[in-house]
Amino acid sequence: MESALLKAIDCPGCGKLMSHGYIAGHWIRLRWTDKEKTLTIFAGKPLRKRITWLTAPTVEAMRCETCKIGVFRYDY
Repeated sequence: MESALLKAIDCPGCGKLMSHGYIAGHWIRLRWTDKEKTLTIFAGKPLRKRITWLTAPTVEAMRCETCKIGVFRYDY
């Protein structure tokens, strides 16, 4: 999905245009897990491969402030 397409996403909850921004990761991890709580930051599947030890991951995203729904791309 191109950046311009990401910026044109309507909220699946209310149908309003979502606002553009970024998700900043913690340390060097941005991971997906189906568990609410984990015992380690290494739990789950990494969502972005191109991460260096010097920077925290930042991922382009869209969010609906009304519905509290977010959409983002990963692994690019």
